[in-house]
Amino acid sequence: MITAKIRSKKVIDMLTNAVTYTESFAKELNKNKSKITGSLAEGSIDVFYDYLDGLARSHPGMLHHVYEWGQVGDPSARLFDLKYQLSQNQALVTADFLQSDSVSETSNTPFYDKANIMEEGIPVVVNEVDAKALFFEIDGEEFFRAGPIFIANPGGSATRGSFVKAFNEFYALYFNQVYLKSIGFYKHFSSPREYSIYFKNAIKTKSARSIGKTAALSWIQKAPGVR
Repeated sequence: MITAKIRSKKVIDMLTNAVTYTESFAKELNKNKSKITGSLAEGSIDVFYDYLDGLARSHPGMLHHVYEWGQVGDPSARLFDLKYQLSQNQALVTADFLQSDSVSETSNTPFYDKANIMEEGIPVVVNEVDAKALFFEIDGEEFFRAGPIFIANPGGSATRGSFVKAFNEFYALYFNQVYLKSIGFYKHFSSPREYSIYFKNAIKTKSARSIGKTAALSWIQKAPGVR
Protein backbone atom coordinates (compact mmCIF):
# COMPACT_ATOMS: atom_id res chain seq x y z
CA MET A 1 0.00 0.00 0.00
CA ILE A 2 1.27 3.38 -0.90
CA THR A 3 0.34 6.13 1.50
CA ALA A 4 0.89 9.86 1.91
CA LYS A 5 0.29 12.20 4.80
CA ILE A 6 -1.44 15.49 4.28
CA ARG A 7 -0.24 18.03 6.78
CA SER A 8 -3.13 20.40 7.40
CA LYS A 9 -1.91 22.07 10.59
CA LYS A 10 -0.90 25.26 8.81
CA VAL A 11 -4.25 25.55 7.08
CA ILE A 12 -6.14 24.84 10.32
CA ASP A 13 -4.07 27.45 12.16
CA MET A 14 -4.87 30.03 9.49
CA LEU A 15 -8.58 29.23 9.68
CA THR A 16 -8.49 29.43 13.47
CA ASN A 17 -6.71 32.79 13.33
CA ALA A 18 -9.24 34.04 10.78
CA VAL A 19 -12.13 33.14 13.09
CA THR A 20 -10.39 34.66 16.12
CA TYR A 21 -9.61 37.84 14.18
CA THR A 22 -13.19 38.19 12.94
CA GLU A 23 -14.69 37.57 16.38
CA SER A 24 -12.35 40.13 17.96
CA PHE A 25 -13.14 42.66 15.22
CA ALA A 26 -16.90 42.25 15.70
CA LYS A 27 -16.63 42.32 19.50
CA GLU A 28 -14.75 45.62 19.43
CA LEU A 29 -17.32 47.15 17.09
CA ASN A 30 -20.14 46.17 19.44
CA LYS A 31 -18.18 47.52 22.37
CA ASN A 32 -17.88 50.93 20.69
CA LYS A 33 -21.46 51.37 19.51
CA SER A 34 -22.17 53.87 22.27
CA LYS A 35 -18.98 55.77 21.48
CA ILE A 36 -19.99 56.10 17.83
CA THR A 37 -23.52 57.16 18.77
CA GLY A 38 -22.29 59.73 21.28
CA SER A 39 -19.76 61.11 18.84
CA LEU A 40 -22.41 61.51 16.15
CA ALA A 41 -24.79 63.17 18.61
CA GLU A 42 -22.12 65.63 19.74
CA GLY A 43 -21.20 66.38 16.14
CA SER A 44 -24.83 66.82 15.16
CA ILE A 45 -25.20 69.61 17.71
CA ASP A 46 -22.32 71.58 16.20
CA VAL A 47 -23.78 71.06 12.72
CA PHE A 48 -27.22 72.14 13.91
CA TYR A 49 -25.86 75.39 15.36
CA ASP A 50 -24.33 76.29 12.00
CA TYR A 51 -27.44 75.10 10.18
CA LEU A 52 -29.80 77.28 12.22
CA ASP A 53 -27.50 80.32 12.14
CA GLY A 54 -27.53 80.18 8.35
CA LEU A 55 -31.28 79.56 8.22
CA ALA A 56 -31.90 82.48 10.56
CA ARG A 57 -29.79 84.86 8.48
CA SER A 58 -31.77 83.93 5.36
CA HIS A 59 -35.15 83.92 7.17
CA PRO A 60 -34.85 86.50 9.97
CA GLY A 61 -38.61 86.95 10.22
CA MET A 62 -38.97 83.33 11.29
CA LEU A 63 -36.11 82.94 13.72
CA HIS A 64 -35.21 86.37 15.11
CA HIS A 65 -36.76 85.37 18.45
CA VAL A 66 -34.10 82.76 19.25
CA TYR A 67 -31.29 85.35 19.12
CA GLU A 68 -30.61 88.49 21.07
CA TRP A 69 -32.14 91.68 19.69
CA GLY A 70 -30.60 92.80 16.40
CA GLN A 71 -28.21 89.83 16.23
CA VAL A 72 -30.10 87.26 14.17
CA GLY A 73 -27.84 84.41 13.08
CA ASP A 74 -24.95 85.51 15.31
CA PRO A 75 -23.43 82.46 17.08
CA SER A 76 -22.62 84.56 20.15
CA ALA A 77 -26.24 85.69 20.48
CA ARG A 78 -28.05 82.33 20.46
CA LEU A 79 -30.94 81.90 22.88
CA PHE A 80 -31.00 78.12 22.58
CA ASP A 81 -28.80 75.35 23.88
CA LEU A 82 -28.59 71.72 22.75
CA LYS A 83 -27.48 68.73 24.82
CA TYR A 84 -27.54 64.98 24.39
CA GLN A 85 -27.91 61.95 26.62
CA LEU A 86 -26.91 58.39 25.84
CA SER A 87 -29.13 55.43 26.62
CA GLN A 88 -27.42 52.19 25.64
CA ASN A 89 -26.82 52.63 21.89
CA GLN A 90 -29.24 55.53 21.38
CA ALA A 91 -28.77 59.25 21.83
CA LEU A 92 -31.46 61.75 22.79
CA VAL A 93 -30.78 65.33 21.70
CA THR A 94 -32.77 68.04 23.48
CA ALA A 95 -33.00 71.79 22.99
CA ASP A 96 -33.73 74.39 25.66
CA PHE A 97 -34.34 78.11 25.31
CA LEU A 98 -32.14 80.57 27.19
CA GLN A 99 -33.22 83.86 28.72
CA SER A 100 -32.44 87.09 26.91
CA ASP A 101 -30.46 89.78 28.66
CA SER A 102 -30.37 92.39 25.90
CA VAL A 103 -32.76 95.30 25.45
CA SER A 104 -34.59 96.16 22.24
CA GLU A 105 -34.48 99.64 20.72
CA THR A 106 -38.03 100.36 21.90
CA SER A 107 -37.60 99.22 25.51
CA ASN A 108 -35.44 99.74 28.55
CA THR A 109 -36.05 96.29 30.07
CA PRO A 110 -34.96 92.88 28.77
CA PHE A 111 -37.69 90.62 27.43
CA TYR A 112 -36.28 87.68 29.34
CA ASP A 113 -38.43 84.86 27.93
CA LYS A 114 -38.68 86.20 24.40
CA ALA A 115 -37.48 82.97 22.76
CA ASN A 116 -39.97 80.70 24.49
CA ILE A 117 -42.92 83.12 24.40
CA MET A 118 -42.52 83.96 20.72
CA GLU A 119 -41.91 80.32 19.77
CA GLU A 120 -45.09 79.26 21.57
CA GLY A 121 -47.07 82.25 20.31
CA ILE A 122 -48.08 83.22 23.84
CA PRO A 123 -49.94 86.57 24.01
CA VAL A 124 -48.44 89.22 26.29
CA VAL A 125 -49.80 92.30 28.02
CA VAL A 126 -47.54 95.35 28.31
CA ASN A 127 -48.14 97.82 31.15
CA GLU A 128 -46.50 101.13 31.84
CA VAL A 129 -44.04 101.21 34.76
CA ASP A 130 -43.15 104.56 36.33
CA ALA A 131 -44.70 106.33 33.35
CA LYS A 132 -48.06 107.79 32.39
CA ALA A 133 -48.12 106.29 28.91
CA LEU A 134 -46.53 103.62 26.76
CA PHE A 135 -44.47 104.51 23.73
CA PHE A 136 -44.24 102.22 20.72
CA GLU A 137 -43.48 102.43 17.04
CA ILE A 138 -45.28 100.80 14.11
CA ASP A 139 -43.88 101.10 10.58
CA GLY A 140 -41.84 104.11 11.59
CA GLU A 141 -44.78 105.94 13.16
CA GLU A 142 -44.60 106.78 16.87
CA PHE A 143 -47.52 106.21 19.24
CA PHE A 144 -48.26 106.95 22.89
CA ARG A 145 -50.95 105.09 24.81
CA ALA A 146 -52.09 105.03 28.41
CA GLY A 147 -53.07 101.68 29.85
CA PRO A 148 -52.14 98.09 29.02
CA ILE A 149 -51.47 96.90 25.47
CA PHE A 150 -52.44 93.37 24.46
CA ILE A 151 -50.11 91.76 21.90
CA ALA A 152 -51.50 88.57 20.38
CA ASN A 153 -48.34 87.54 18.52
CA PRO A 154 -45.34 89.27 20.13
CA GLY A 155 -42.86 87.82 17.63
CA GLY A 156 -45.08 87.89 14.58
CA SER A 157 -47.04 84.96 13.15
CA ALA A 158 -44.00 83.53 11.34
CA THR A 159 -42.07 82.81 14.55
CA ARG A 160 -44.60 80.49 16.14
CA GLY A 161 -43.25 76.95 16.09
CA SER A 162 -40.48 77.88 13.64
CA PHE A 163 -37.59 76.69 15.81
CA VAL A 164 -39.27 73.35 16.55
CA LYS A 165 -39.98 72.89 12.85
CA ALA A 166 -36.34 73.59 11.93
CA PHE A 167 -35.12 71.27 14.70
CA ASN A 168 -37.37 68.42 13.59
CA GLU A 169 -36.51 68.84 9.92
CA PHE A 170 -32.80 68.86 10.71
CA TYR A 171 -32.84 65.60 12.66
CA ALA A 172 -35.46 63.85 10.53
CA LEU A 173 -33.92 64.74 7.18
CA TYR A 174 -30.87 66.96 6.91
CA PHE A 175 -28.43 65.36 9.35
CA ASN A 176 -29.01 61.75 8.31
CA GLN A 177 -29.83 62.06 4.64
CA VAL A 178 -27.78 65.08 3.65
CA TYR A 179 -24.92 65.78 6.06
CA LEU A 180 -23.78 62.23 6.90
CA LYS A 181 -24.10 61.23 3.28
CA SER A 182 -22.12 64.26 2.10
CA ILE A 183 -19.16 63.51 4.40
CA GLY A 184 -19.10 59.85 3.36
CA PHE A 185 -20.16 58.35 6.71
CA TYR A 186 -22.36 55.62 5.25
CA LYS A 187 -19.90 54.90 2.47
CA HIS A 188 -17.12 54.37 5.01
CA PHE A 189 -19.04 51.77 6.99
CA SER A 190 -20.38 49.98 3.92
CA SER A 191 -16.82 49.20 2.82
CA PRO A 192 -14.79 47.51 5.63
CA ARG A 193 -11.42 48.30 4.10
CA GLU A 194 -9.65 48.16 7.46
CA TYR A 195 -10.87 44.60 7.99
CA SER A 196 -9.29 43.45 4.73
CA ILE A 197 -6.00 45.28 5.31
CA TYR A 198 -5.37 43.78 8.75
CA PHE A 199 -6.76 40.36 7.82
CA LYS A 200 -3.70 39.42 5.76
CA ASN A 201 -1.40 39.66 8.77
CA ALA A 202 -3.88 38.32 11.31
CA ILE A 203 -4.20 34.86 9.75
CA LYS A 204 -0.43 34.35 9.89
CA THR A 205 0.08 35.03 13.58
CA LYS A 206 -1.20 34.03 17.00
CA SER A 207 -1.88 37.72 17.70
CA ALA A 208 -5.07 37.59 15.64
CA ARG A 209 -7.20 38.71 18.60
CA SER A 210 -5.26 41.91 19.28
CA ILE A 211 -5.01 42.65 15.56
CA GLY A 212 -8.79 42.34 15.25
CA LYS A 213 -9.24 44.89 18.01
CA THR A 214 -6.75 47.26 16.39
CA ALA A 215 -8.46 46.92 13.01
CA ALA A 216 -11.90 47.69 14.44
CA LEU A 217 -10.66 50.75 16.35
CA SER A 218 -8.85 52.04 13.26
CA TRP A 219 -12.03 51.64 11.21
CA ILE A 220 -14.06 53.54 13.78
CA GLN A 221 -11.52 56.34 14.29
CA LYS A 222 -11.20 56.96 10.55
CA ALA A 223 -14.96 57.26 10.06
CA PRO A 224 -16.05 60.74 8.91
CA GLY A 225 -18.00 62.51 11.63
CA VAL A 226 -16.66 60.30 14.45
CA ARG A 227 -14.43 62.08 16.94
